[in-house]
Amino acid sequence: MSSIGKKIMVIGSPGSGKSTFSKKLAEKTGIPLIHLDKEYWNYGWIETPREEWIKKQKKLLDAEEWIIDGNYGSTINLRAEKADTIICFKLSRYICIMRYLKRVITNINKIRTDMTEGCYEKIDFEFMKYIWNFSKNSGLKNLEKVEMDKRKKIVVFRKRNDANEFLQHFMKNNN
Repeated sequence: MSSIGKKIMVIGSPGSGKSTFSKKLAEKTGIPLIHLDKEYWNYGWIETPREEWIKKQKKLLDAEEWIIDGNYGSTINLRAEKADTIICFKLSRYICIMRYLKRVITNINKIRTDMTEGCYEKIDFEFMKYIWNFSKNSGLKNLEKVEMDKRKKIVVFRKRNDANEFLQHFMKNNN
C-alpha cells in the first residue's frame, strides 16, 4: 500500500467514474471510503452550512487513512493538504454527460449507495450544465490547486480505461 499512500483524494467531473473507482480501490486496499456527497447533503437535498461543512471535513481528515471521493472546490485545500495521493479524473465532457444520464436512468427515484438518505436520483438540467462546463471552470481550478504541492503523488486519468488499468497494476504490485 505504500505506493499509493493511506490518504487518497479522488476528484474530477461528476459522471467521470470517481465513485465507482473509489469503491473498487477501497475494496482492494481495505482503506475506509468517504463519499463527500453523502457527508454534504442532508435529507431532501438540503446543503450543509459552510462552517459545519468545514468542521465535518476536518474531523473526517483526522483519521489515519481514507479514500475521499468528491470535489467541493471551496474546501479542496483542506483535503489536498492531508492527502498522500491525489487521483484526478479528466475525461471528456461527452463521456461524463453520458455516464450521468446512464446513472440517472438506472437509479431514477432511488437513493444511490454513495448518497444520503432522502436524496433521490433525478434528472437535473442545471447539474448537466455544471458537468458540461466542469473541465473549463471547476476542474481546471481544482487540478491547479492540487498540482502546486510537488510532495503529493498525483495520478491523472484521461481515458475511461485508465482507472481499470491502474487498479490492475496496483493489484499486481501489492499481492
